Amino acid sequence: MKQMMQVIACLWLFGCAESKTETVILPFSLSFEGQEVTCSSALQVNALTLYIHDLALQELSGQWQKVELDNSLNSPWQNESIALLDLAPCQTKPMGLTSVAMKVKPGQYQGLRFKIGVPQALNHQDPQLAKAPLDISQLQWHWTVGYKFAYFDLAWREQTVKHHLGSSGCVGNVGDDIQCRYQNRPEITLPSYQLGQPIKLELRQFFTELPHARCFGKPQDKGCDTLFNLLGLQDAPQRIFRLGA
Repeated sequence: MKQMMQVIACLWLFGCAESKTETVILPFSLSFEGQEVTCSSALQVNALTLYIHDLALQELSGQWQKVELDNSLNSPWQNESIALLDLAPCQTKPMGLTSVAMKVKPGQYQGLRFKIGVPQALNHQDPQLAKAPLDISQLQWHWTVGYKFAYFDLAWREQTVKHHLGSSGCVGNVGDDIQCRYQNRPEITLPSYQLGQPIKLELRQFFTELPHARCFGKPQDKGCDTLFNLLGLQDAPQRIFRLGA
């Protein structure tokens, strides 16, 4: 009985050692033909933002462990569940992070996954009442009563690619139970991920698949098949996110 009371006290007061976490940084960067994208690169990145959420790590047993984000610094670009990335290089006024801090339980892991986008429960809220990082007016997609989950504006050798990703085919008004025909929240899974390993976005594929493409979230848009395929939205493995060294 005494031992049981000690266990209960430990759980109540301290959470015991099992609930302790450590902060692990997850960096993101851009590459083009295997080379890091910089200010002097041939590829011009005018804009590249992503909302990510639902991060999880895969244990060696195969089980997935949900990960909370560490927002102890009160960043305007993330909270405990959603982060906004801004990966365009050489910006004087970035609109997001280049890395996120994860609260991870000690252990060994063999995979990482996350979703691009804003959760359904938050995607159609009143933007005037939204809290960081969902209070960015430039990323509010008013015609869908939601957010731009991802925004790519790229140029290379006189070719341009502009993609907006978000839920589309949405019906309803702010405050209503809005339903969208196309959710468009790709889940990215990276097997063999090790803690601290960087994530790279290889952008060459955008120009290989369909140069001069445009996509604004509607499947009938000329460039949407390309974007959806690259991000794994059409029953094909994603081909943008890769593990760095």
